[in-house]
Amino acid sequence: MSVSNSVFYSPVLGQYLSKSGHKAASPADAASSILEIAKLSRREFLQVLQGFDDNLDTLESSLSSVQEVIGILEEAGGLSVRARNFLQEDGGAKKYKDKLADLELWYNKTLEKLDAYIEKSEAGGGVNLLKGDSLTILFDPAGQSTLLTQGINLTAKGLGIRPPDFSSLHNIQNARIDITNSIDLAVTLRNIVSSDISTIKTRREFCETALSFLTQIHDYLTSAGPNDEPHTYLDLCQHIPDLADGEPLAAEPQLVTLENFRTQ
Repeated sequence: MSVSNSVFYSPVLGQYLSKSGHKAASPADAASSILEIAKLSRREFLQVLQGFDDNLDTLESSLSSVQEVIGILEEAGGLSVRARNFLQEDGGAKKYKDKLADLELWYNKTLEKLDAYIEKSEAGGGVNLLKGDSLTILFDPAGQSTLLTQGINLTAKGLGIRPPDFSSLHNIQNARIDITNSIDLAVTLRNIVSSDISTIKTRREFCETALSFLTQIHDYLTSAGPNDEPHTYLDLCQHIPDLADGEPLAAEPQLVTLENFRTQ
């Protein structure tokens, strides 16, 4: 997982503020500017939220698939343990020759099952994290803030699993080492995906809170005051104190502009 630019930044909002060079001549002017900002930002938050939902579907599907892969690898590991136990007996190589051949065959079939399962584990958007694909999650429409989920190739070839040879303890031990290392890699991918799911859910919660905040601003500024006059920005600061004093919901340039509006 790699994260860049952890603060949500609205590109439309940033462009609007930087290009307009707006200085409110009155609280009413400030309210009009804030209303336009709120409309643009709401649209962008909704776009990001839709992307979060799509990406969560992909990651949660991948998480389930990785767990299934771990189960298949553990099945292969169990076959290698049985082969080792046979060979450890005196005269085991001769006594259990047919059973060892069967175990080697089943081991190969298990690896084939692994590859077949991964091949059909493609998630939404044609992304297959189990084949080493990557998924880029946008935290803003312009892609200035992103989360990269890097997959791992969990096919038998991608994991470097050697063809089995259950004719000697040494070769069986190699097979067990390959499977152990492969399970470790699969668990690593599971942890990566699980962590990124948690990160996206946290960001989604933030976006939903910000969207609610912007909706309050929009609804208040588009409603009439006691004398059927439009609400001003000063009214808004009294109605929603968090706008001036609460936790920031915008990037630094936006906060500076909002503060300018508040003090005029």
